[in-house]
Amino acid sequence: MAKPDEFLDLPLQPPIKIKNNKELADFLEIKVNKLTYYAYHLDDRKKYTTFEIKKRSGGLRKIDAPIKGLKDIHRQVLLKLDPYYKPRSCVFAYIKKRGIVENADLHKGQRWILRIDLVDFFNTITFERLKGLFASQPFSMSENASRTLSMICTKDGHLTQGSPASPLLSNIICRGLDYKLKEISAKNKCYYSRYADDIFISNNGAIFPNAIAEKKSDGSVELNPQILSTIYDAGFSPNKEKITLRSRAERQIVAGVIVNRKTNTPREYIKSIRATLYSWRKYGLESAEEYWLKHIFRQSPHGDNQPRMRWVLRGQINHVGHVKGYSDPVYIGLAKKLKSLDPTFKFNEQNAIDFVREEIHIYSEGITDRKHLENALLSLKSQGLFTELNLVFRETSTDSKKQGSAALRSLCETLCAATQKHLTICLFDRDEKEITESMGGSTRTYKDHGNNVWSLIIPAPEFRTLTSFCIEHLYRDEQLYQYDQEGRRLYSNSEFDDNQCHRDPDKLVFQKHPNKKALILDDAVIDITTKTNVALPKNKFADYISSKTAPFDDMDFSGFIPTFDQIIEIAARYTSNK
Repeated sequence: MAKPDEFLDLPLQPPIKIKNNKELADFLEIKVNKLTYYAYHLDDRKKYTTFEIKKRSGGLRKIDAPIKGLKDIHRQVLLKLDPYYKPRSCVFAYIKKRGIVENADLHKGQRWILRIDLVDFFNTITFERLKGLFASQPFSMSENASRTLSMICTKDGHLTQGSPASPLLSNIICRGLDYKLKEISAKNKCYYSRYADDIFISNNGAIFPNAIAEKKSDGSVELNPQILSTIYDAGFSPNKEKITLRSRAERQIVAGVIVNRKTNTPREYIKSIRATLYSWRKYGLESAEEYWLKHIFRQSPHGDNQPRMRWVLRGQINHVGHVKGYSDPVYIGLAKKLKSLDPTFKFNEQNAIDFVREEIHIYSEGITDRKHLENALLSLKSQGLFTELNLVFRETSTDSKKQGSAALRSLCETLCAATQKHLTICLFDRDEKEITESMGGSTRTYKDHGNNVWSLIIPAPEFRTLTSFCIEHLYRDEQLYQYDQEGRRLYSNSEFDDNQCHRDPDKLVFQKHPNKKALILDDAVIDITTKTNVALPKNKFADYISSKTAPFDDMDFSGFIPTFDQIIEIAARYTSNK
């Protein structure tokens, strides 16, 4: 049997080892008579308030909200068990600093996206499954204690939707499912994520792998038997009517976010917000809210907890800003309209306009460069560095064949032919002498092309002595050349001799297609014994970092600091010249 920290991705916490209800009550910091009262004496029908809400896709979803005393216990369960759960990088629901946007980012721009909906997700997690969970590592509770805690967390023998503890417990139950589906996806060059009961698997190949799923001539999608058995073995069932496989030519939606080229909100969502704002302005808040409660808002009011239209509108508009960006004109327009109707809504239009003006648009040689820069800036900002930088990373070309230094130089020359609204920087690798000389200016670092367009050659971090390098060299070698879970890695051209064999005789690999110009090799490195390609694609390397897939989940981004310093220096010169 696999160890929990290996198979289930659990942190190395000491087992709880609770022997009885008294110890369980002490662990939850409540009185034992309160624990046993809610577990065994109070009828399930009195423990929960049950009501229904409308689903976005139609139909109704039953919510079982625990009464106050039980809800307090559920919050303690969440508080005490959460340290024992280490979420995988592929899980995005109910995880701090993760959400629908981060989930969507993983699948952005992929050619194919498969969506699998799990039927009756919370209700499928039964009393017996929870009891087994609590009795196993790292909880290791006794038979009596695990039974009591399972009674506390279930209604009519099932996990409830509406309890503060249910999201965490469902994620823990799904550890094995996530592990296996991510493993199958990776073997087929796919990206896997789960957002609660929604599973997403994306791929950028010309044909979606049949080892995952196949789209039939009638438009239906058939899951591969291995995928089906993995889901069934985990105790869940796919909703076969809701399985979709969409190509880039169709509108691809991941948990409500459009991901075809960039993360975006559906037009219908924006239209609904505008309609509500219009109704408020024309008929007044009271009349608009009355109509909204009956016909627009999808949650049926229950008891005294009627939703307030203004608060829901705030949430919806802030969601638009989170997805599209707070400098996006659509967000700014909606926020301005709400501010005019609701003076208590905090929105500073001038700050938003200034934020747009301070944008710095960055073009790079390829999609992987952009991913590395985005990841580095996000990490460094979390450390309090470069918080003043408002960078917008733009696509050089949507065609992968029209990327690279030549395409970027051509774009740079085109951009500087007309005045740009924002400071625009074309960022080049330092791996071609001619590019460095023409785009780096007299200092071989950056150059002003006029009309708010600059070019920048990435500077070397202090740990690099190379005169020629690319963006991947901004990582330290021990992280740059580490193996992934499939035994692949990036290779340096300098590792191979003139005969294309590895200089280390113990490493039985060779270059199949020698390329002296390439500093980093990400293809056609063949293992002599297995006759397989053991080179890690650059795009996969970048995606591993984005998704924080081990062992790429703790990268050192300090090598990017000189690049961002140079951007600040260019911005200062740009401002002084205005």
